[in-house]
Amino acid sequence: MVLAWVSTAVILVIAVVIILVVAVGMGPWAHRAPEIADVAATTARHMNGDAEPPKVLVDLFDEIPELRPSARSATSAPSVNTDGTASADAR
Repeated sequence: MVLAWVSTAVILVIAVVIILVVAVGMGPWAHRAPEIADVAATTARHMNGDAEPPKVLVDLFDEIPELRPSARSATSAPSVNTDGTASADAR
């Protein structure tokens, strides 16, 4: 029961933070706190996928070794097209 309350609280805090980022970064309160608005707008662009990822994050993912084999090497790979539909020979 305690785990459910804690999980709910964490989810609500994350939701409120996201709403505040959007409200301060792109909303009507941007002129009141321009420094926070700039950071919030940049964060919002990153969350939308409109901004380039930070170099530190790219370097971090480049350092992580690939532990699983490629999905293209699976025996079922030729039977699935890139659009997700099964090809005629897979039936």
